[in-house]
Amino acid sequence: MKNKVKQMTSFFALAIFSVASFFPLVANAQTEFNPHFILSDAEMQDSQSLDRATVQTFLENKGSYLSSYSTSDAEGQSKTATDIIYDAAQKYQINPKFLLVTLQKEQSLITDDKPTQKQLDWATGYGVCDSCSMSNPSVVKHKGFGKQVDSAAGIIRWYYENTQSAFVKKIGAAIKIDKQEVVPQSWATAFLYTYTPHLHGNLNFWNIWNAWFSQVYPDGSLLKSETTGDVWMIKDGKRKKFKSMATLASRANPELIITVDETELSNYEIGKEISLPNYSILKSSSGLYLTDYDTIRRFASEETVKKLGYNPQEIIDVSDADLDGYEKGPIISVDTTAPPQGILYKISDLNDTVYLFKDNILYPLLSDDVISVNFKNLRTEIHKLKDIKNFQTAIFPIMFNDGVLIQQKDSNKIYVMEKNKKRRIADEETFTAMGYKKSNLVTIRLTTLLNIPEGETIYLNASLVSSKNKFLGDNETSVEDVYKKTKLPSYLVAEYPSGRILSGKNIDEPRSIASLTKLLTAYEMVENAKLEKTTAYDKKFASEGKTLALKIGEKVKNSDTLNAMLVNSANNLARMSVAASGSSEKEFIKLINARLKNWGADNTKITDVTGLDEKNKSTARDLLKIFTKALGNKNIKDALGKTNFVFYGINKQNKKVKHSVASTNQLINKSGRNYRIIASKTGYTDEAGSCLIMLIESRKTKKQFIVLTLGDANYAKRFDEVNKIAQWVSSNDISIASK
Repeated sequence: MKNKVKQMTSFFALAIFSVASFFPLVANAQTEFNPHFILSDAEMQDSQSLDRATVQTFLENKGSYLSSYSTSDAEGQSKTATDIIYDAAQKYQINPKFLLVTLQKEQSLITDDKPTQKQLDWATGYGVCDSCSMSNPSVVKHKGFGKQVDSAAGIIRWYYENTQSAFVKKIGAAIKIDKQEVVPQSWATAFLYTYTPHLHGNLNFWNIWNAWFSQVYPDGSLLKSETTGDVWMIKDGKRKKFKSMATLASRANPELIITVDETELSNYEIGKEISLPNYSILKSSSGLYLTDYDTIRRFASEETVKKLGYNPQEIIDVSDADLDGYEKGPIISVDTTAPPQGILYKISDLNDTVYLFKDNILYPLLSDDVISVNFKNLRTEIHKLKDIKNFQTAIFPIMFNDGVLIQQKDSNKIYVMEKNKKRRIADEETFTAMGYKKSNLVTIRLTTLLNIPEGETIYLNASLVSSKNKFLGDNETSVEDVYKKTKLPSYLVAEYPSGRILSGKNIDEPRSIASLTKLLTAYEMVENAKLEKTTAYDKKFASEGKTLALKIGEKVKNSDTLNAMLVNSANNLARMSVAASGSSEKEFIKLINARLKNWGADNTKITDVTGLDEKNKSTARDLLKIFTKALGNKNIKDALGKTNFVFYGINKQNKKVKHSVASTNQLINKSGRNYRIIASKTGYTDEAGSCLIMLIESRKTKKQFIVLTLGDANYAKRFDEVNKIAQWVSSNDISIASK
């Protein structure tokens, strides 16, 4: 029996491997910038992608000034910005999403709630070039929001109608863009380079488009429109509406429904409505059928229906057209051993291994966990090996249904199933923003997780959030009143974990960030180093500035290095963290910058791991994203929350050496605070000034906020201004919805 069990186990592992080879990679939104293909022609010309009301909702959700802006259109008629955008899209049969992205790319008008007149006058950058004078009459004639939007849509349509024009870039023809050869693979891509002949500008366009309009939700997701209440299932990149909740409940778990706005739903093409409940008996002119998810199965005869115990009164009359879109499954005959929906066979003399028995075929299950998720309503029968020896056994095992959330026990990595692959949800920020609920997580064993092939990771580009120029929810005191005399070059306040920016000053201005750099050093270390291992101190880790006294050859546990570096900001520990990861500093810095690009932190550049180099630069907006990512890692968040840390190294004589460090954030010991500091990181160099980023919780409202200040020149009072900001935001019940 032991040998037989081993054979079954080996077979099962082979079957899992075969699944990975058999199922193709899921088609998802383009995850890496391809300069040769930015946008398809179908997307560029999809003028019906958003209706007028959805454009307005989109602007409101982004906190855009345009949501309440009215001005003259291209014909001199007074209209709202929404009408100008929508009407131009319809007039020229161009996707309104193209106009929204262009408005953001050129002047940040979608996320800016307080733009300058110049931003509005040159909204889409039409008619403006690097060497052009805006006072030139040939340029001035294009001035004005209405003219800019109309011209941007109009010129794309003109390109389509005049592809032979000499200055229009051509599909399939090599062109030089910023000294790089590009061969446009769609007319839309060629036109984008004609409109903006720079790689960076078009990378920007692509980043924004994907952040706002890529199809993020995997197959099996249940999405509910917060506007209409309709519930849709995502399937093969399309959305299919359920005709009723009864139909939905017969096919999926209603607890998995995610409420989204209509803009998100507009990213998916509409598929055929799901109108019939699962396992309905249908009668058409061509015969009797049973619905089985996306398959219909014909009964061999009316007599078969009766013999299998179905009630004739439950038969639904349909037309043959109603059957379109269903795949044809095996015929159901009276010889079918199990009911058409299947039955579970537990094999008592094979370690209680469970199979799905359906259509006289035994299907192995990935694990017992699949039963409670996929087959909780199926009957289970106990059998022995001798009972199933004559049945055919399927090669491919049954995995979790699409859309199911899975997590290994005692791990913070979460996945969603799609097409028999596990797709990792990049971080807690992504999980929360997508509307998933931890109550729906299915906890599985590591061995089960490892047997599921890996799919693409799901990332959320959260860089394009609205920048609020004043606090909301307090009508008596605006942030301008409170901070009108502040000398801080840059600060930012945001809700946590949503990342919604409540207030900020110069949040997109790149500045040196000093030891805030160590947030990135820590993140890269945790991703690449084994924290339970040790690293020996080496003289090459020596550094200027703040350091910790370690002896050459002293061994320190990597987790202790991480904690001490973040608590006390020692520069030599930052360099030691690099060694712990197994990379050279050059390779390590390259990894950091690659990760920043993946996160969409385009205005951040790292040149060293300590923060001493003034060329380490970022913006308040990017640092919000970086800090949020760091907080998503428990090891880093715990370290950032420590006020003191004691650890022991092992010297060359194999003796313990005690080290004790304290937090560099002096606000931790300040009394009378109306907020609790959950996590923080300080930074200071002469070039950067004093920097501080904190996650705090209001003692009054229990709401959490991220507070960030950059460039404080008053070192002696470097904690005063950030404390004022934290005190103010913690004393007001701030709500974005109150606008």
